[in-house]
Amino acid sequence: MSHRIRFTWFVLLIVGLLAACAAPAPTLSPTSAPAPTTQPEPTQPAPTLTSAPSIPGEQVVISVEEDNETFNATVTGNGEIGVILADSFGYNTLRWLPLIDALDGNEHLRMVTFAYRNEDATPNQDTRAVFDYLRAEGIDKIICIGAGYGSRACGYLQNEPEIIGMVMITIDQPPKIEGDFPKLFLTADTDSITPAAVTQRVYEQSSEPKSFKSYVAGVHGPALFAKADVGPQVLADITDFVNGIVNGQ
Repeated sequence: MSHRIRFTWFVLLIVGLLAACAAPAPTLSPTSAPAPTTQPEPTQPAPTLTSAPSIPGEQVVISVEEDNETFNATVTGNGEIGVILADSFGYNTLRWLPLIDALDGNEHLRMVTFAYRNEDATPNQDTRAVFDYLRAEGIDKIICIGAGYGSRACGYLQNEPEIIGMVMITIDQPPKIEGDFPKLFLTADTDSITPAAVTQRVYEQSSEPKSFKSYVAGVHGPALFAKADVGPQVLADITDFVNGIVNGQ
């Protein structure tokens, strides 16, 4: 090979090496870190809204004229026969709810539930005020259903011509009931407050027509309604009694 050719190849080699050195080094793309995965929030069931139980009906204000005071009551139904539901001191009117539900199918009834103003105001006054309210509303036939002291308060209405029936669910220190309307006396055989013998004694002293029933339980008054073993029978007995009076009018 000639001298010139070797020189030419040498120049070309040098140029190639210089070009290779001048070329930029390949760059590596940075590896992206994987995005953190977000766990979905656990699905919570929507809360179920439940309303507190209450006595259905219209809220009314009852006046006690002699004291120039008032108290609230609930009127359930719009029938022509009034039903006063009178309990003892300090009990929630919701105790009457099972009986109201049981009687609600009778469209002839207008039931009134209420709480006494306080323990200084006698049940007699407030029960009388409910009686006067019904009479002012044009109701001339009234059934009084009492429990404990409420039974005694019903008893003081026995001479009113509007009274067509009474239910006494235990009764303490009462007057005997001598009206000629139907009477139903009920008690628990081991009543926790008033001995069953007291209610039975009043039943025996009262005039006909009358009936007496004792249930195997150790509770007082409308608490009988909530007893699974006897409650349905108590409610059925009262319902049959009330419906019998209504059907006889």
